[in-house]
Order: sequence, then structure tokens, then C-alpha cells
Amino acid sequence: MYMALISAILILVYKKENNLSGYKITKLKMALELESLLIKEVVIICGGDPNKADDVWAPS
Repeated sequence: MYMALISAILILVYKKENNLSGYKITKLKMALELESLLIKEVVIICGGDPNKADDVWAPS
């Protein structure tokens, strides 16, 4: 229950910060951005260049 509440608050904050309308688009964009950031963190941990991750992983 608390996890759902925290997720909902994070989605509301993301929506407000990025001036988005609707929750489906906000949730989708947030998930894609979070996934991209996680991939870049893994690339950094493995000793790679995170800027090259955009060439391989470019969410549309």
C-alpha cells in the first residue's frame, strides 16, 4: 500500500515538473526515462561511456 502511494506521489511530481497532461503519458514517459537512466548507470558501473548508450538505447 505504501509503495503505491509513493509511486503515485512520484508520478504527480514528475507530471508537474514536466508540464504534462494525463497520467498514462506521464507514467509512460517516466518509465522510459527511468529505464534509460538505469541503463546508463549500469554502463558506468561496467566502465563504459554512458553517452554511447544513447546510440544503442533510444526510447521512442
